[in-house]
Amino acid sequence: MNGPQAAKWEMVEAGGRTAQSFGLNRLLGQIYMLLFLSREAMSLDQIAAQLGISKASASIASRQLESWGAVRRVWMKGDRKSYYAAETNLLRIVDGGLLPSLLKKLHSARIQIERSRRLLEEGDGDPDQKRFIRVRLDQAESYRSKIEALLENPIVRRIL
Repeated sequence: MNGPQAAKWEMVEAGGRTAQSFGLNRLLGQIYMLLFLSREAMSLDQIAAQLGISKASASIASRQLESWGAVRRVWMKGDRKSYYAAETNLLRIVDGGLLPSLLKKLHSARIQIERSRRLLEEGDGDPDQKRFIRVRLDQAESYRSKIEALLENPIVRRIL
C-alpha cells in the first residue's frame, strides 16, 4: 500500500502509539486520527470495520473522546446511527475536555496524598521508613501542586 492510504494508516498507528505513551488506551488515538484524516463523519460501524474492532469498543472509545471534546457527534439526515467527526481545533480539545479532566485527576491525587499522610501518621512502624515515605509524599504533592498551578495559570490557559 502506497500513497494516501499508506500515509493515513501510518498516522492512525502513530496516533495509537502516542495515546499509549500517555497511558491512554491505544484505540483512543487510533480513532481520533482516523476521524481527523477522514473527509466525512464516520459511523461506529465504519470505524469498527476500518480498525478491525468491535462496534462496542468503537462506541466506548468514541464516547470517551467525545467527553474530552476531541470528537463530536454529527447528525446525518435520515439516519439514526451515531456519526463522529474529529475536532480539529486544539484549543477546543484542551479547554473543552482534556484540561478539566486533567485538573480533576490532579484534585483526586491531592486527596489521595492527604489520605496517605494521615495513614502514615496514625500508624506505627519503623521511624526511618515513615520519614522516607513522608519525604516522598511531600515530593509528590509538590509536583502535583506545581502542575496544577501551571495548568490554572491564566497566561498558560491563554496560550493553550
